[in-house]
Amino acid sequence: MKHKFVNPPKRFWLKALIIQVLCALGAGFLASLAAGLSPVVSALALWLFMPLAGALTAFQAVRRGLLNYAAWIPPMACLYLSHYLLWHYAPPAGPALLCAFISLVGAAAGEVYVQQKR
Repeated sequence: MKHKFVNPPKRFWLKALIIQVLCALGAGFLASLAAGLSPVVSALALWLFMPLAGALTAFQAVRRGLLNYAAWIPPMACLYLSHYLLWHYAPPAGPALLCAFISLVGAAAGEVYVQQKR
């Protein structure tokens, strides 16, 4: 049986990375702004909203052509950057590590999605 190898379309990984960074910065600023509200809203933003936003941006970036090994890093880095720019100190380590882990899962899911589409 002959195998047909389809050339993958031209990957626009740089565009995907830029869009991911911008979206993650926006989500990071929203999560950081919630620190000025009640502690419950702040905890929900840091422990729930930002990891889910990181997973979504990592998944979409991998779908758009970014390497899955690089797609999980920007959400956590953008959370640190936005929190530092807004409050001049780093966010708690727990939510940032959770964001990194869930983003890693989102990037892996994006890679599985891409592999199944081929």
